[in-house]
Amino acid sequence: MLDYEKFQTMSKEEYFKKYNVGIRFLFGCDINQKDEIEMISLRVFLPKKYFQEYKNIDIFKTMDLFKKTPLFKELIEQSIKIDFEKREFVMPDFFIKHDIEIIPYFTQGGEKEEELSKEKFFELLKQNEIKELNYLCFLFFGLFHEEEYEYFCKAKELKCY
Repeated sequence: MLDYEKFQTMSKEEYFKKYNVGIRFLFGCDINQKDEIEMISLRVFLPKKYFQEYKNIDIFKTMDLFKKTPLFKELIEQSIKIDFEKREFVMPDFFIKHDIEIIPYFTQGGEKEEELSKEKFFELLKQNEIKELNYLCFLFFGLFHEEEYEYFCKAKELKCY
């Protein structure tokens, strides 16, 4: 079970210290039934320990090397199941074993991403009969921790969780 409150109650310092890794993995799906791609996704976080050996290498080389690891190859085969009754995500055993976390930062879009509330995200999943989220891509070179922290602060103000 995903602890949404954890993300909303962490101090900025705690959040930045733990999640200040410029890499995120997106899991989601295409909800557009037409020719265009329209994704909804959430972020997945791998702990810093998986990138320590690359810390003195530029990010492009880091990702090229990381994509060759068994961890990455198994990560992209994972699916996050959805429990609509509890409005929760079922963590794959692989995630638990490797301390991989789902970050409940929900977005929709193609070219331009739009942030979504948890309620809207689950509504879109249900409308489109999506039963699981699969690996889409990885993002890097971002200040993801700042973006996410702001998102959780807004969600807390709106009491979206």
